[in-house]
Amino acid sequence: MTPSRRLQGVRAYDRTADAFEAVAWKPPTAARFRPEIANDAPAVPEPTVGEMLRAVPGWVMILGGGIVAALMGALLGGALQI
Repeated sequence: MTPSRRLQGVRAYDRTADAFEAVAWKPPTAARFRPEIANDAPAVPEPTVGEMLRAVPGWVMILGGGIVAALMGALLGGALQI
């Protein structure tokens, strides 16, 4: 085993890896891992519908209403044409 590989073993596993050992490895310490479960979401409450509507600017509501009215008019006009 080269001295550089031996130094890497000391840095990684806090001991030298002897070439005559059957297994020159030990599992990593638990301090390297975060203790919480991966799919746990942080405890941040989701906003309600009222809070989301209060956050929308007024001009978006007017623009959205105009688009909905135009689409309904086009659909009604197309239906009456038939």
